[in-house]
Amino acid sequence: MELLVVVETIYRCVFLDRDGVINKYLENDYVKNIHEFEVLESFVDFWEKHKKYYKFIVITNQSGINKGIVNYRFFVDLSMYLVNRFNLSALYFCPHKEEENCRCRKPKNWMLKKAIERFSVDVENSYFIGDSLVDFLCADSMKIKFILTLTGKTKKEDVEKWIKKPFKIVENLSLLMLPT
Repeated sequence: MELLVVVETIYRCVFLDRDGVINKYLENDYVKNIHEFEVLESFVDFWEKHKKYYKFIVITNQSGINKGIVNYRFFVDLSMYLVNRFNLSALYFCPHKEEENCRCRKPKNWMLKKAIERFSVDVENSYFIGDSLVDFLCADSMKIKFILTLTGKTKKEDVEKWIKKPFKIVENLSLLMLPT
């Protein structure tokens, strides 16, 4: 008689929005070229402190692609740079405009669901870091703790209007320390 033991590893994960979290948020604009892309030092600091303990996965809306504002090839090249530079496990993106009513655009959770399934994510011990209500709604729909960084589109006073509140709010990611 043989005994077969199957061990399934589940991973803690930090899900991230891109603009306003990893890179500087351009108000009412899109990152259209490399000169407009500026990685936030606070993100680099956060990543350095946590890279050994969590998988990092980006979940981002990028409607500038379907609007014809952002060149798709540039977006792919920039995404590959981020994947390689920060050892991201994946980068999921939605290129659709809001009016296209797709299944992947946040706050819908399709991209997040796919990432959780693909990477055997330990939802209870994972986090979603974003800079907007749509990020929060996406994370909340999957019961993932949401951390709002104030380096992007949302200001602290905006959160007072939200029905539910984030797990945590930070001025910038340098100030955030997750369990290791």
